[in-house]
Amino acid sequence: MIDRQPRSSGDLTRRRFLQGSAMAGVAAFLAACGTKGTSAPPSVAASAATESAAVASASAAAPSASVTPSALTNAGGVLIDRNIANEVSGIVLAPQHSKTMVAPVERAVNQGMPVLIIDSGLENQDIIVQYVSTNNYHGGELAAQHLLKILAEQGKPAPSLILFRYQVGSESTDQREKGFEDVVDRTIEEQKKAGKPTVTWLSRDKFAGATKDSARREAEPLLNNLRDKGIDGMFAPNESSASGTVDALRSLDLNKKLRLVGFDSSAPLLQALRDGDIDALILQDPYRMGYLGVWNLVHHLEGYKIEPKVMSTGEYVITKDNLDDQSTRELFDPKLQEQRKIEPPVFRKKTEK
Repeated sequence: MIDRQPRSSGDLTRRRFLQGSAMAGVAAFLAACGTKGTSAPPSVAASAATESAAVASASAAAPSASVTPSALTNAGGVLIDRNIANEVSGIVLAPQHSKTMVAPVERAVNQGMPVLIIDSGLENQDIIVQYVSTNNYHGGELAAQHLLKILAEQGKPAPSLILFRYQVGSESTDQREKGFEDVVDRTIEEQKKAGKPTVTWLSRDKFAGATKDSARREAEPLLNNLRDKGIDGMFAPNESSASGTVDALRSLDLNKKLRLVGFDSSAPLLQALRDGDIDALILQDPYRMGYLGVWNLVHHLEGYKIEPKVMSTGEYVITKDNLDDQSTRELFDPKLQEQRKIEPPVFRKKTEK
């Protein structure tokens, strides 16, 4: 079961992309399964309304395993309970909330249904098989490193920066923001010790809110009020905050006048990258996430020891220079994802030493 509730209409595009890519990875894994499996074919529950047809066709191609799609809903716990009643073999879950989903997961585990978490973390990791996800903290570090690098190359080793946060309580974006902030703060300390001019924080306490529209509403006065102080660079930690920021920059005629790094992709963001209104995007690999989520859970069901407890699927700095590379397009292009060959991890049986 993949349960990912969009927090808002403005955030829907990014979340559906993540879900669709993850479920395409699920489908690709199942198609590659052939007839390998246990004597009782495992049934893995998943939710992704946008990819149920792909999952169904993949399940038909792999009689040894099946994925049962569930519709997107606010009632994540209800979906888990429904699949407990259906006696599925296991659940692949992208929790809509790190805390509130703990109790439903515990109910599933107590009924003998292992749960593997993908995409966004669960507060209690002791009860799950594994957490397969982006290393969001590292993604934030990459964003800061790239932004500082291109500004230094522009002759600005001590730039003035804005960290435009998403919203309170989002575990994944909290980690991205912390990674970004830590790199910048370390740079400031190193510059102070060396007696050099330091990076300046113009703002790091403003929140974009849950939608592209709210991000634009918050970004426009922020940028307008600070423009006379010389904004050099800015980081927006998800698709909606980056999209709203691009719109605000364009409306204020500040696009291409400061350097912007965003996180995640959408068709408008990719075009903004191509146009030069964004300097870089940090992308995830949701296709690999979905593929490995099911691969690892099925191997757990077959008696393999699944390690490590947390598995990263990678974070990538995408610029105008590498945007058209096949390895980049495979991160977001459904047609290329269909052709991907994932090299899965090899696990040992629990009885092996």
